[in-house]
Amino acid sequence: MFGVLDQQLAKQEFIVGDYSIADIATYPWVAAYEYLGVTLDNHPHLKLWVETMQQRPAVERGMAV
Repeated sequence: MFGVLDQQLAKQEFIVGDYSIADIATYPWVAAYEYLGVTLDNHPHLKLWVETMQQRPAVERGMAV
């Protein structure tokens, strides 16, 4: 899954181009990468996307729930 997302995010900033429900729904699954024992070191575009998503105030509030 991470490899596919990394390839997609190599072409555009968000999963389907613009920020959308696809990003909102996918982010919590990807954000659990450390819990899953996975690193994003081999997925630079996905890593950038995670960092971008973490900075969004609404994502920050949602993840705090």
